[in-house]
Amino acid sequence: MKKEKIFVIDDDPHILNYMQEHLALNDYQVEAYQNPAQAIEELKEHKPSLIITDVKMDEMTGDDVLNHVLRNYPETGVILITGFGNISHSVRSIRKGAFDYITKPFSGREFISRVNQYFKSRNGNGAHARTLPPEGDEISGKGTPDDSRGPGKPKPGARFVGEDPAIQKLLDILPQIAPTNAPVMIQGESGSGKEVYASLIQEESNRSDKPFIKINCANLPSELVESTLFGHVKGAFTGAIEDREGAFAKADGGTLLLDEVTEIDISLQAKLLRVLQEKEFQRVGSQKPRKVDVRIISTTNRDIGTSISEGDFRKDLYFRLNVFPIEIPSLRERPGDIPLLVRHFIAKYSRENDMEEKEVADDLMDHLKKKDWPGNVRELENYIQRGVIMAQGSDLITREHIENPLFKNVDDSLTQEVINDIPVLPIEEMELQMIKKALERTGGNQKEAAKLLQISDRTIRNKLKKTNFPDD
Repeated sequence: MKKEKIFVIDDDPHILNYMQEHLALNDYQVEAYQNPAQAIEELKEHKPSLIITDVKMDEMTGDDVLNHVLRNYPETGVILITGFGNISHSVRSIRKGAFDYITKPFSGREFISRVNQYFKSRNGNGAHARTLPPEGDEISGKGTPDDSRGPGKPKPGARFVGEDPAIQKLLDILPQIAPTNAPVMIQGESGSGKEVYASLIQEESNRSDKPFIKINCANLPSELVESTLFGHVKGAFTGAIEDREGAFAKADGGTLLLDEVTEIDISLQAKLLRVLQEKEFQRVGSQKPRKVDVRIISTTNRDIGTSISEGDFRKDLYFRLNVFPIEIPSLRERPGDIPLLVRHFIAKYSRENDMEEKEVADDLMDHLKKKDWPGNVRELENYIQRGVIMAQGSDLITREHIENPLFKNVDDSLTQEVINDIPVLPIEEMELQMIKKALERTGGNQKEAAKLLQISDRTIRNKLKKTNFPDD
């Protein structure tokens, strides 16, 4: 069988060699070029079946390569290699005529899969499908300026690192959800990636060039929630010294993310429901309705069924927000993705700190795979960031770099330290003292203080609201 000829173009020799090796191992005939102009010149004599080119290069962009091929060699396919920051641009390139795009960093398995898919699509019978390399072989895209946020899925949403079937389903459904105007409700534990997925929806939507306003409902003081969402007019309340636009007005034409929407007070939920039903709102202190066109994406880390049954969340509002219900799995439910995430974060923080990438000790990786991860991906990211920094001067990140006695005291004993530092007091006063201590340690962040004390942030707000407990 005649080998298919492929040109690969990338001015980063690390990535170029990686692609060349994998294609050769899978029985493709490969020509590799660091200079895109040279590759274009070679097209005159040696016409490949497929060109795989980076988007961002100094000599010539991937767009230039694509345009040249479309005009002069329409029978040749093009796959773009891109960093996360160029995903929306790459989608437009596909509409123009590119076959696909692959985001950095990418695994060898995914890379060959996309190449195979091109030949399967072209030939219609899958005759050119190749053997995939083993799982876990991933490239970091080291040295490429625009790849710091893209993991290994070659489709919209590639920033969401993971090969677990549950993650793949989330990415597979993204192209169906994103282009619509329907509300999306994303549920999942803190740190699991709800806001990341929300951002992917917006970036791949028809509103991607419009405002994307994010409101964390859990961190808003109750007296400011209505003004923050809907705005106010001058003199509406004490301190309202001028007119102010709210989140809905700022997001008009675009998307509004209501992070932890179940924390909105029940008394305000009716007004939120009205905006969804009638597409209009009133600023605080104004009787004049204002029309608005906003797509709503909401998130929650609570069991929403419990919130409804306890009277904390309106059922009719839930049905309005829950047109597309999305569940983000916890990291505990997809431990096979931990090595991918570890490599992704090592690459990210090595670049940020201008360091060489390091390996992970086997016993540390085993430990990370067995850990319960109450903080999910966010907690893992913090661990790896710490390891990259503490392993300076070493080629290997070990468990000691991440969990030395100093960090262990901070991570594992903080709650006990808070408790031990409080004298014996009546229960209610003791609770308030613990809350104050936790808030001091988290810089006033109620959400983080709640996680520290293993209670809900709503509990903290309610207890502070019931007393004149000082903030200082």
